[in-house]
Parts: sequence; C-alpha cells; structure tokens
Amino acid sequence: MRYDLLDEVTAYCYISTFSGAGIGDAGIRWGSDIPLLSASELVPDRANMLKRNFGGRKKYPAKIFPGDIKVTKDEIIDHCKTTLPQLNPWLMVLSPPCQGMSANGAGKLMAQVRAGKKPENDVRNQLVTHGVEIIQKLTPDWFLLENVPRMDNTYIENELGEQEKILQYIGRKLHGEGYTIISRRMDFLNYGIPHRRERLITIGCRVKSITQKHKQKPIDEIFGRGESPFHPNPTHGPKGSEDYINLGDVISVLDDDRIEALEGENCSKKDKFHHVPVWNANHYFWMKETDPGRSAFENKACVNKKCGRSTDEWVSDDVNFDHKVLTDCPFCDEPLPRPTTEFMGWKCSNCNNKNRDSQIICSCGQERTKEKTEKLKRLIRGFATSYRRLKFDLPASTLTMNSGTISSDMKGHPSQNRVLSVKEILMLSTMHSWTKKPFAWEKKYKFQVPGMKGNEIVPMTSIRHAIGESIPPLAAKILVDHLKFLDPRID
Repeated sequence: MRYDLLDEVTAYCYISTFSGAGIGDAGIRWGSDIPLLSASELVPDRANMLKRNFGGRKKYPAKIFPGDIKVTKDEIIDHCKTTLPQLNPWLMVLSPPCQGMSANGAGKLMAQVRAGKKPENDVRNQLVTHGVEIIQKLTPDWFLLENVPRMDNTYIENELGEQEKILQYIGRKLHGEGYTIISRRMDFLNYGIPHRRERLITIGCRVKSITQKHKQKPIDEIFGRGESPFHPNPTHGPKGSEDYINLGDVISVLDDDRIEALEGENCSKKDKFHHVPVWNANHYFWMKETDPGRSAFENKACVNKKCGRSTDEWVSDDVNFDHKVLTDCPFCDEPLPRPTTEFMGWKCSNCNNKNRDSQIICSCGQERTKEKTEKLKRLIRGFATSYRRLKFDLPASTLTMNSGTISSDMKGHPSQNRVLSVKEILMLSTMHSWTKKPFAWEKKYKFQVPGMKGNEIVPMTSIRHAIGESIPPLAAKILVDHLKFLDPRID
C-alpha cells in the first residue's frame, strides 16, 4: 500500500493505540482524511468494531491488533517498519485507559487498596509506558495523547522501581528523541462539542522547523495553563466567537419522536438508535415527579392528591421529622418520590430514627429494648448528581459508560421520563449530526462487527460504553486539523 510522502522520511499516515471502538479514529480517518496504518484494542467487541470499520477497506485498509498492548507492541512496531521501510508515520495517537486516573476510578481504587484487594500502583496507569516505547521505536513526527485531567498529577512506577509522574516520565523518555512536548487541559465544550468533556491533551512534535521555534521545556514544565502553540484556541464560550451548544440545540430534533422508559414505549419506530432501557416502577415514580435540573432526592412535596402538602407546610412545631432523610409524607404516610431502598431494622422509640437490626444503640443514645424488627425504608446513598434531570438550556454533562443508568451522574432527559437515548448520545458525542449536514464519518462508520449485515447492530450497551470511553470524533478532527495547519509540509 502506497502512502503519500511529506518528505524523504515521513509517510502521511497515522497509528492508533488504545483505540477503543475507533470512535475518535472516525474523526481522524474520515474527518481529517489521514490514512490509518494500524489500530490496537484490548476489549474483543471493540476490536471487532475496528476490524469492521477500518480493517476491510479497499483503500488504505488498517491492520488491527487485538489484545494486550504489552503483547502486541512488538507486532505493531514490526508491521509499521515492514509497511513503511525507512519511513516514519506522521502521527501516533494514544488514548490509554483512564479509570485508574479519573476521579471515580481513583476513589474506587483507594477503597480497594485500603481493603487489601488492590495494589497501590494501578496497572492500567502503567500501560502508557508501552505506548511511549512504540513512539521511541517508530519516532512519528507528532504524537497526541488523550486522557483525563488527573493524569498531570498521576504517578507510575518507572523502570527503576521509583514513583514518577507520568508526564515527567514521558518527557524524560522522549526529549532525547527530539520531541518538544506540551500538555494542556481542554474542555471540548469550548470547541463546539455539545457536552462537557475535560481532557488532558499532551502533544509531542519533532518536526525541526517547528521545534526550532518552540524549544523543549524542562520535564516538570510540560504541563501548563494558558495558550499553547500546539493546541487550538477555543471557538465557543467566553473565549470563543460562538455560544456553547446546549442540550436543547441538539436533541430538539427528536421532539416529535417521543419515547418513554416503559415496556413497549422505549424504542422509536423511526430510528433504531432512539432507544432507552426500561425503568422499574420505583425509578419511573421518582423521576416522573422530578423537575429539569433537579435530583429526585430534592422531591419533598407529597404527590398524594388528597394530601398534597408542600415543604413549606412541613415546617411546623408539631411535626417531628428530619426532611433530609424523610421517605414518606409526615401527614399521610404515602411514599415521597425520592430514591429509597428497603432494609430490616427497628425504629427508635425516642427519636424515630431508623436503625439496622444489628445496631443495639441508636445514634441518639437510646438503647434498643422492645423495638421490633420490621421492614423499613431509607434514602439511597448517592451523590447529589444522581437521579438528576438535565436542562435544555445548558450543555449536556460528560458522557460516560453509564449513560443508560439513571442512578449515575446527571443522566435524565429534561422533560421525558427516561435517560438520554442512544441516538441522543450519538449526537452529543458528534458521532451523528443533529443538523441536515451529516459529518464526514457518519455514513461510513457502522456499529457492527464482522459478519453483521443490513440493519444489524451491536447491543445498545456496547454503543453506550464505546462512546463513554472515547474522544468525540469532532474533537479528534479539530485537534489533528490544528497539527496539519502547523505542519508546513501539508497544504
């Protein structure tokens, strides 16, 4: 396969590692129009989506390396050197796993470390070292590493068995290869992506005409704040020329295709992607009474039409209750539309507090005597962002793997009783367009694996998971287009 040459040693193509299902690669391959030489991915169903979308193309078919990069890195290097003898690829893209670095992942990790179930060094954070090794062996003109913001302060164990910040490790390993490296936090919301997605984008360049102008900085100064010559300037929001794209700007195109999280009503007849999971009766009850921008935990008004008492009416000297833990109306005993769970316990005769059956003394100091064991309710323990509806007039929250779970952070549709549909997630991720003009990759990328035909697609949960762990294709295009703009060899 012949690739265009930018000079005597550089082939105009790129390598993708930790590629997921190739969501970001869709923006680079078809949006920025750069041939994909190879891609690698550990998770089988995502690797199969890579094969379906990039591996079987007549023009510039990509070699897909499924499996652990610790095992496949030598094959990736050999394939590149065989395919491009005496040449370097123009770009290498890396999106290593972020669970060990993200706020949620770090919290779970520390809990497991304290419980003795996990070692202190998360092995997922170490995977970036294998990507760095590939860069050292192939010396692409550019590399682009995308990860969560916390990566700038994440430590790994280096080859000497010492703790070292990831960015300092990258600088120490790659400065000697001639790379100028700059790392900045970017929220893709500022670039026309209609949801909040803050990422740490680390870019390395070894093009001499550029590195002569932008010299290497000490490894402890790779990360910084403010403008960067390697990162595009914001186009939206306070620092851009256009307003943010809000949730309503995107999903309003589906207003005439209403669906609900009820059996038989959870999927559109017009679009197979406009699909949501079915809620149980409790979820539906809690969320049906929740206003846009609010959480079901904030529902403190009784919905019993014969009672209908509001929060203001509860504030009374003759009603003894704590509204922060209340599960039922203090006047009519009907359940409030707040997230609750049942447990076996006893109710304190002194303060009415609910205690687990194993608890002998109440928090008020009263000892359990004749209080009987019974089935009780308490509020579900969760974050204030759980069971929360989004708002039309604000950008969507960060898309995660749990976009189909209402108990996860800010997942509720503003007005319809459901989470955001897969179709809405695809539009918010910029995989599908919400305007009449489709994206360059929209009709080319299929959510299929080899062997699927026609209207067959992978499970909806697989699509949600793939989107939740991927850089939006439009963001990938914007980043790579900026590198093309900076490179004097590219028209």
